[in-house]
Amino acid sequence: MIAGAVVVGDLLRPDGSGRPGGTDRPTLWLWNAIKRQVHRACALPVEILTTTGSVGAWIESLRAPDDADTYWASVHAAMPPSEALDRLVIARLRGRFCIGYELPPWLVRLLDAHAVPHVDLRLHPIRFMDDLMFAVRASRIDTQAALLGMAVQETEVLATAGLREAMCRFISEAAVPDDTLMVIGQRRFDSTQIVDGGFFDAAARAAEIHALCVHHAAVVLKPHPLDRHHSLLEVAAASPGRVVGVIDDNVYRLMALPQIGSVLTVNSGVAYEAPYFGKRVHTLAPLTVRLGWQGDAVDRRVHAALDDVVLTPDFWRMVLAPHAAVSAADGMRLRPKPNRLRIALDSFWNFQEIDTDRIPRAGGS
Repeated sequence: MIAGAVVVGDLLRPDGSGRPGGTDRPTLWLWNAIKRQVHRACALPVEILTTTGSVGAWIESLRAPDDADTYWASVHAAMPPSEALDRLVIARLRGRFCIGYELPPWLVRLLDAHAVPHVDLRLHPIRFMDDLMFAVRASRIDTQAALLGMAVQETEVLATAGLREAMCRFISEAAVPDDTLMVIGQRRFDSTQIVDGGFFDAAARAAEIHALCVHHAAVVLKPHPLDRHHSLLEVAAASPGRVVGVIDDNVYRLMALPQIGSVLTVNSGVAYEAPYFGKRVHTLAPLTVRLGWQGDAVDRRVHAALDDVVLTPDFWRMVLAPHAAVSAADGMRLRPKPNRLRIALDSFWNFQEIDTDRIPRAGGS
């Protein structure tokens, strides 16, 4: 039986200055959002583990700020054992239930090695629904089955994609040629870009990328709003094909256009979304989330798509029941509220312009 719960993220991910704490803010967000419900479910302490204090000092001793991203990528799959790792991290998690925010492979390995039960929560890569969703997976197979049983159905995704396409087509005119390939950029130093201990570099795949580009009538480049210089965009821009240029339009309006036939990305969330708009998707690295709808069997790689049920005590009673005494279910669900999670996370990426909350452009209706 557990002595409590701990919310933790990828402690080794650096911030933009190369210092520890790259996931401290979202980890703190998750802790604040669920700590009351978890405590109500099991009456046990709900702690948070971040890089403040001695944990951050230890991490800084491992790497210089200028080398922080490189070091993070090199140990992303497996962290070398050490006395400090055991004392500062493992000792804080052992005997507790771990609630992870985007648990990295190195930390999952440690949790499994020390028999620490856990769930992994992250934002679901399909973000055009009426609100954001969580992608959730658990260390226990029976909990996995329960998660999939309460998940949002894929038919709801299909229906919502239809509404998004209908609206975008209704308010938009085509601005690209027929048979256009849209190349999607990402943040260069994101966990999704870590491949074999380093960050993805499209230069090594230039011939393959150029072949895809010239296969289409035109190419448009869609940068990530927080990082406009991904190597994939640079390689695609040098293609001998017809490169129309950079486009900063709303990504859902673009995916709704029939003139855009395909999408090329390393492994952006757009790769999950584009097929629901009828687009062919080309990826250059493995996708980091396996959707529950696409799994043939319940296993630990599958993420269930969950709505704000994650914010209820009943959800945590279900998750914690194999590990602690839990209180009686009460059936509470939050009353409906538009964009509850988007507002709480201040994350309306490419969405607000196309939904009922959209801000009309000057002179528009």
